[in-house]
Amino acid sequence: MTTRRSLLGMVLAAAVATTAHGDPTAERWVAPALDPPRFELVMRIVVTCSSPEPMDPGGAAGKGASKDGQRSRIWPIIGGRVYGKDFQGTVVPGGGDFPVTRPDGVTVVDALYRLRTDDGTTIIIHNKGLAYPAEGAEPRKYRLVPEFTAPQGKYDWLNKQVFVSTLVVPVPKELQLAKGPNENDRLIEVYRVL
Repeated sequence: MTTRRSLLGMVLAAAVATTAHGDPTAERWVAPALDPPRFELVMRIVVTCSSPEPMDPGGAAGKGASKDGQRSRIWPIIGGRVYGKDFQGTVVPGGGDFPVTRPDGVTVVDALYRLRTDDGTTIIIHNKGLAYPAEGAEPRKYRLVPEFTAPQGKYDWLNKQVFVSTLVVPVPKELQLAKGPNENDRLIEVYRVL
């Protein structure tokens, strides 16, 4: 505690000193991280989708317009695999990814589906987040916040933690599951926030 107080005191003293000398950078927010989070990779999920289904198959004037933005297509989830810390299993067919592009241009990913572990346990995952626009040569990035619903027992640790995940496309060749031109994969890497 003493170290934190003295570090905080030094930062505040430096900020006051710079302000006193008229330094224009004194307006910047400076604060030391007192409890920075760490991340632990706890599972990889390869989600296989079929070809997207249009929301507005007739191509009406709205072209996917809905109350919260543009919803031009839905990605039905038809299977996949999950590889976790001390478990593995499958992605149960029947879920979906329901992206929407908001009026401000930001795309929101909203996927709801189920995992079934090899011991027969069903876990619900609702994975929601943002697609960050591509910058220069960098591809678009996806940052999501999955929420799990697991039964009490072996997997209830998923109910008691905070997670963040990434969505990677294209999926590395060694993890691909899609068969044929009407299927495609996404790789979800799930990190527990420590």
